[in-house]
Amino acid sequence: MSWSAIASFGPKALYDLNLAAQDFASRQRPSPAGLAEASAHDLYLAPHCDDICFSLGAFALRRRKGVLLTLFSKSGYVARPRTVAAHGDERIAAISSLRQREDLAFASQVGLRLYFGGLDEAPLRGHAPFDTAKAEDDARRLDGAVIAAIFAAATEWPKDRRPWLFCPMAIGGHIDHMVVLKIVLRHYDALRARWRIAFYEDLHYASAWRVRAPGLARFEQLAAWLKARRSIWPIGAAADKLALAALYPSQFVELPASIKPFTPAQRIPTPAHEALWSAEQA
Repeated sequence: MSWSAIASFGPKALYDLNLAAQDFASRQRPSPAGLAEASAHDLYLAPHCDDICFSLGAFALRRRKGVLLTLFSKSGYVARPRTVAAHGDERIAAISSLRQREDLAFASQVGLRLYFGGLDEAPLRGHAPFDTAKAEDDARRLDGAVIAAIFAAATEWPKDRRPWLFCPMAIGGHIDHMVVLKIVLRHYDALRARWRIAFYEDLHYASAWRVRAPGLARFEQLAAWLKARRSIWPIGAAADKLALAALYPSQFVELPASIKPFTPAQRIPTPAHEALWSAEQA
């Protein structure tokens, strides 16, 4: 859901969204069993380069194990367009290479093995980034490619316990995030046979309550049968996460100086944190 769409809601609609989101967000509990223990086979699903860093960077830095799979790794977006002089297909290639190098720097910093899905992001497929009406069609069309990439990233398998798979909740309504979420939910049983599954609150989107509230309500609608519960993971030193975000300079006009865009918005004062939702047992 785009920022402009949210801004167009009337007071009653926003009130209802707030109530739904507060009720959903109240389902907080201790973290699921085993989530604090990292595995080299944990799989972090990122729609784009930077999504895991912004949403779970401190969590990944603390664990220092696992695989990062960036699915829509062909991109044409930089925050300062004039920094890339190429045009046409060469521009797409140059920006994709730049963003992949940033992702590689992050993966190296937090100890993740990095794979790219090689898929085109939404604008390269001819869609506006927040055109959620296209998400279902794209989820069907890209289903095979996304699932193949997920299982290809799991080249080995531990025999003692299932590792974790971390999937975006699509807070913010970006079509690529929606596609990944819909595909994971569609194949939830098959994926859960190999992974324990948790869903992360997408940042920076979840840092604004007017975006987070409808995002939580939408996730609750899509995944109501899971009865997922929220666990919070304190960021620790804000400077450490800001240093990770700074590994993606192509995505900022000015490098961030505040942790606020990288922590979920709460209705009551809460220390800076990242958030995961899961139906796994506590």
